[in-house]
Amino acid sequence: MVFRGFTPFSNRPSTLLRMAWGGACLAAADALAAPLALDGLIVNAPSEESIAAQDMADYGAERVVVEREQIERAGPSADVSRVLQMYVPGLFVAPKNGPFDYGTYSLQGSRSDDILILLDGVRLNNRLYGGLYLDTLPTTAVERIEVLKGGQGILFGTQAVAGVINIVTRDARRRDLGGQLDLGLDSFAGRSADARAERILSNGLGDLGLLAYVSRNRSDGYRPYRDRDLTATVSDNRRSYDVTTLGAKAIQGFGDQARLALFYQHTDADLDFARPTSNRHTENERIHQIATATWTQQAGERLSYFVKAHLNVWDTRYTRVYNLPDGGTSVLNDGDYWGFRDWGVQLEGKARLPGEHELIVGSDHQWYRGQDDVLVIDDNEARAHALYAHLRPHLAAIPDWHPSLGVRREALSGGEGATVWMLTSRYDLTRAVALRGQFGTAFKLPNAEQLYVNEPGSEIGNPSLKPERSRNAELGVDFDGDLLQRPATAGVTLFRRSISDLIALDGERWVNGGGRIDVRGVDLNGRWEPRPGWQVSADLTRNWVETHQGVTLNNIPAFFARTRLGYDSTDGRWGVGGALRYIGSQENAQGEDYGHYSVVDADAYRYLDAARQHRLSLLLENLLDRDYATGTTSNGLRQVDNRGRPRTAELRYTLSF
Repeated sequence: MVFRGFTPFSNRPSTLLRMAWGGACLAAADALAAPLALDGLIVNAPSEESIAAQDMADYGAERVVVEREQIERAGPSADVSRVLQMYVPGLFVAPKNGPFDYGTYSLQGSRSDDILILLDGVRLNNRLYGGLYLDTLPTTAVERIEVLKGGQGILFGTQAVAGVINIVTRDARRRDLGGQLDLGLDSFAGRSADARAERILSNGLGDLGLLAYVSRNRSDGYRPYRDRDLTATVSDNRRSYDVTTLGAKAIQGFGDQARLALFYQHTDADLDFARPTSNRHTENERIHQIATATWTQQAGERLSYFVKAHLNVWDTRYTRVYNLPDGGTSVLNDGDYWGFRDWGVQLEGKARLPGEHELIVGSDHQWYRGQDDVLVIDDNEARAHALYAHLRPHLAAIPDWHPSLGVRREALSGGEGATVWMLTSRYDLTRAVALRGQFGTAFKLPNAEQLYVNEPGSEIGNPSLKPERSRNAELGVDFDGDLLQRPATAGVTLFRRSISDLIALDGERWVNGGGRIDVRGVDLNGRWEPRPGWQVSADLTRNWVETHQGVTLNNIPAFFARTRLGYDSTDGRWGVGGALRYIGSQENAQGEDYGHYSVVDADAYRYLDAARQHRLSLLLENLLDRDYATGTTSNGLRQVDNRGRPRTAELRYTLSF
């Protein structure tokens, strides 16, 4: 059902918000912080989301950055999930059946859909079902990954309950034509190939940066179930993938005060869906398209703004064929459609006020619709409109204290809106030690399934749902200095989160029930360079989850930890590394504990020439061939494990030009 005559702001925003927005409109012409340039080129200024993430870290949020060098060491068939699994403290990632597959994600004890995923600012959370679908994102065009922990609903909106993961794509950085070619092979006959080319040109308007890339990953995969868990009706016992991605990015600078950035990515994927029973052929044939256009302008020393439009289109054809016990077959789905459209526009302005206070105000408008012919979801549109403001006062009398205050009003078509707020603070105790904290609220809007699912004979969807609400608190201490006269960093964070107005099924209809989820825990991480070339890092997360009034929360480990030791030669020509990750207790919906396992990975690289144009890289995943589970399912007779990736060797050759 589509809502008619929807008024975006039926509840009046606060006086502070209206005043802030009015001030920004009068300021109307400014570009998100003075653009940072590389060799004087505005085309290489950081993206708006990167600036926002750095700003939030400066004012009390915990920020983790995974750099390109780390991404390179994640293996030739690395998707984004693999990189996150290897490098982000406090984030648990368990790909279901290896690369390019669904997974379980938890940031500081959260549910998967409490984490907001962005690709250059475009939401990747599935608007149809609300979960995280990172299974078709290769890393060939990724420059870095930035993670902001804790509730971040003020600037980023819905689903930023436990944090935000911003995937930043590469920009052109060379005036001469250059790029990279990668070829990879793994021990399960997986093949990967990707190429990238870039160049910065000058024209009458300014500098134009152009970048294009292509990626192909293909494998017949491994057997994700043990022989004893497969029924006799299974004929397809491997989980394969075939993913092709094409992308391009253009950034046109206009002098040194403005730029226009255009981005487009097209992914064509054929993904197997493995089953332990009856499976003959189950496949998702997917087309995923993402496009953005961003105008950024610096109108003076104290005023800046950006305008961003985005489009996220997901189209899937689902086929499912079963083997019957008598030898025949049954076609349950034959190219049935499911997918969604997510589009929107965001305007944000930043003003430096008298007294050096900083004010950010913005508006965020989103529309989305989803359809599923398998689980019947009506093709109806939902809309969300928001105003937000973030004040960062400058206290000259206390120069080491950096506080901020933010508020956001979000209105949803048909359902009840949400008003959230956040206080953050960072205090520099010394040059090496800082105290930080956050306290505030966040929210999660209902997805298309919850709003509009309409199975024959019943109306399960509820267009009047209101958002889930959360209250978040984090307190942490960071160290960035020397340990025994060698560089070291460390951090400890105490966190607490309470989520209410949970959306759940009440019989045959989605409702906001009376259940509640409470999470508390501690997150520790550290890194040290004991000698030149050597690095050692470790992190651990311990959380306690309490559910109330019949709520269940499964598959989230109560404890997990990682440690890594690496060495890079003094001339930078070669390096080796090893990592150990341990997962503690992890229970499924049946109360069975399938955790308590350790996995060892190792990697190495070698440049073949002094100019560092030719490189060989090796990844050994699950070096000790540990048999472990990433989840559980039923084979019709009993619960069985989804088997994690067995020992796998991946070799990659890289040519840079």
